Amino acid sequence: MDDPAKPLDDAEVLEGIWNRFREGAVVPCPVDAGPLALSVDASVGVYRFVCVRCGIGSSWFEAGPDGMRLRGQAPPVSVRGGASDE
Repeated sequence: MDDPAKPLDDAEVLEGIWNRFREGAVVPCPVDAGPLALSVDASVGVYRFVCVRCGIGSSWFEAGPDGMRLRGQAPPVSVRGGASDE
């Protein structure tokens, strides 16, 4: 991914990350190459990826037998400051 201003918000990119993650690969963050972790909200059946180093997150998405569908944008975080509790 070449544009760090909009990391992890493209459905095609997310689908590729999802497929690699499901195969057991450690997927690097497009911003700082830290590993991506999967965040799950089981109450509504959605997922998102979050970098464990810089805290940047993907859009929420659904994934199932019919493919992937984006659900919404993650709130922006400061890459320099990492994830915040706000």
